[in-house]
Amino acid sequence: MTGKRSVRVNRPYRYTASPCLVRWASLALATAPALLPGTVTAQQDDVQAAPRQPSMVFEPRISVQHTITSNARLDAASISDQVTEVSPGFQLISNMARIKGFVDYSLHDTYYARESRFNEIRHSLNASAVVEAIEQWAFVDVDAVVASQPISAFGAPVDGSPANANSSQTSSFRLSPYLRGRMGSVADYEARYSVQDTRTKTDSRSDVTTQEWVLRLGSQESGRVVGWSVDASDQVADYSPGRRIKTTTLRARVNVAVTPQVRLTGIGGAESTNQLSPTRESHSITGFGAAWQPSERTRMSFERESRYFGGSHNAAIEHRTGRTVWRYTDVKAVSNGLGAQSASLGSLFDLFDGFYTQIEPDPVRRTQLVLAEIERLGLPANVQVFQDFLRSSSTLQRAQQLSLALLGQRSTVTLAVSRSDSRALGGALQLGDDFDTNSRIRQRGWSLWLAHRLTPNSSIHANWGDQRSAGTLPGLETRVRSLVLGWNTLLAHRTSAGLQIRRVVSDGPASPYSESAIVGTITHRF
Repeated sequence: MTGKRSVRVNRPYRYTASPCLVRWASLALATAPALLPGTVTAQQDDVQAAPRQPSMVFEPRISVQHTITSNARLDAASISDQVTEVSPGFQLISNMARIKGFVDYSLHDTYYARESRFNEIRHSLNASAVVEAIEQWAFVDVDAVVASQPISAFGAPVDGSPANANSSQTSSFRLSPYLRGRMGSVADYEARYSVQDTRTKTDSRSDVTTQEWVLRLGSQESGRVVGWSVDASDQVADYSPGRRIKTTTLRARVNVAVTPQVRLTGIGGAESTNQLSPTRESHSITGFGAAWQPSERTRMSFERESRYFGGSHNAAIEHRTGRTVWRYTDVKAVSNGLGAQSASLGSLFDLFDGFYTQIEPDPVRRTQLVLAEIERLGLPANVQVFQDFLRSSSTLQRAQQLSLALLGQRSTVTLAVSRSDSRALGGALQLGDDFDTNSRIRQRGWSLWLAHRLTPNSSIHANWGDQRSAGTLPGLETRVRSLVLGWNTLLAHRTSAGLQIRRVVSDGPASPYSESAIVGTITHRF
């Protein structure tokens, strides 16, 4: 593996991106000021009072957080400290005719009272946009995620603390231009190129760059009982230790609409890859699928394929009622190690957004409503049972997730349950990650959030969580249990404050520790 910079760096912090990414970022920053509107609103009251909704909203913010903790490094040494974090940031939401998407960025400048060697500047970014370059023909998808991820599945969970030895800042940038159109009345077509560059600051895990070409032809589905599609793709994944995985796939689908609500799918094709061997090997693809949408509030889909590594599948169920949102997903597929994250304003945001869809169709207005409600309740926008840990090669992963949101007039209950089962592909390569000593890693856990609005401007919340990770190495298992109690209030029109008390206990030979902490936060939105 080529050498990279140390995980811990003193201020000032400097991140070096690839030249291609720098050029794209410079172009985006140069054009952003010209796109921003003069009037900005983000609170729910403002949204409800506004007669017209702008197509773009830009909202700067700054947050100051102070933590008193009994275990700053989350390890067996249990060294107490006080940590102050200053976090300026902004949020940009666009629903313009040619640009649709969002950007959420924060800079985190952290100061430790006792162990100043952990003082560090970190970044967090979630961005996703679709740019219509040529009307109804040429498009560009842009996605970016910068966040801290766990290095090992058996270390302390990531809590945003630079002193956590199991945390590494990871960045993933994706650019995908494509053409989409119709070939008369015969078929629809899409030609796409995609490049994704993912890097992590720890030397113990690899970076990866993935490039892919995709050509898709398909019948026009509108009003047809029988439809078809053919996909051809060529993908190359380059890992920094020198491993290069090439996969070429040809896949055909035939869809039959049994009823307006039920659609069946047959799948066939072939693929060639060097994923499991030094040279390419060819394999057939067979599969089937079904989708059922009995109403606008309920959707179910299932697809299964037989491929070179065995069986893969993708199942999803979503159901909404007047005050609830239910969602279940079950996916078994190959993951290219890093880049498992996807750009989103958060899993809790996605749940609430599904509920508010029936109330507010405008995406910008709905986003403001959802974010205002989440902030008012003091809940985190991104509720995760556990974050996916870093790997240095491709893995076969099955991930199951169940999420539920109950939205009352003053109380909200959210439940997230997750389970994953991962194993390495590509033989007994020693690449320095958890799979050097474990052929399979299993994780499971749950997280329950309760929130209650005391007054229009204040609320209380509580969180219980349990996370377990187990490997095939005898005795390698960890369990982390957490309890958080919090209070939030609106101090002024755009200024909020919060106070949290948390208790975390970790058992197991890999990372036993406990922590008690008090966290105070003040946030102002401009």
